[in-house]
Amino acid sequence: MLEICMLASGSSGNAIYVATEQTKLLIDAGLSGKKLAAALTEIDVDPFSLDALLLSHDHNDHTCGAGIMARRYRMPLYATGPTWQAAACKMGPVPEEMCRTLPSFGEMQFADLTVESFPIPHDAAGPVGFVFRQAEKSIALVTDLGMITPDIFQMLQNVNCLVLEANHDEEMLKNGTYPWPLKKRILSSRGHLSNHHAADFLTDIISPVTTHVVLAHLSEHNNLPQLAFNTVGEKLTTAGCEPGRAISLEVARRFGPSCHICLT
Repeated sequence: MLEICMLASGSSGNAIYVATEQTKLLIDAGLSGKKLAAALTEIDVDPFSLDALLLSHDHNDHTCGAGIMARRYRMPLYATGPTWQAAACKMGPVPEEMCRTLPSFGEMQFADLTVESFPIPHDAAGPVGFVFRQAEKSIALVTDLGMITPDIFQMLQNVNCLVLEANHDEEMLKNGTYPWPLKKRILSSRGHLSNHHAADFLTDIISPVTTHVVLAHLSEHNNLPQLAFNTVGEKLTTAGCEPGRAISLEVARRFGPSCHICLT
């Protein structure tokens, strides 16, 4: 059994629960400790039962609750070397025995769960994506990236479930109220994936073993859940992967648990 649940997703905060029969992980902690504990309790997970917390990168919407979670629940905290350097002052003191290094490109074993990390292009310190494998099942988690590189494409081959960023609609962003430097950053190769970029990539990467796709990290101001769903869904349908039949397509909620998927 390989399980994932989005606890929060978007620029206001990100956190993801991943579990097997023997392992329970929290990926990112971009909410307060109180809100993270409440979200875990909502899905019947005791925060004290978590085996580790892994950070994808140093931005506040992924790390603001990391320090308190590591201290309060005595869980090991994993981050790449650059992420540790950039986020340490924001997270506060973390007991030395709780501090662990996450490889930028490598593999770690947590009991029955294998975690593969790999670098992604984003304007952060040492950002990574993840593939989680248990027995024959696999889940990939890739958000906060401006483009799909050949290495990322290779890492995401033949996964059963793919959590992928669909951050913005390009027209909403270009016509919105953000200042131009911020728009330029979001649209850059180290920014965020648009709905159309996500759709194009999914039509290329989805394989016969892919059963679930979750669209994540939607912008509050430059996207709409239904717009992201329709843009990606129409592209998948055209490619012969009709959502609801050939594949399950969901959009992660901004606040509160959603997209609870269990692969057996």
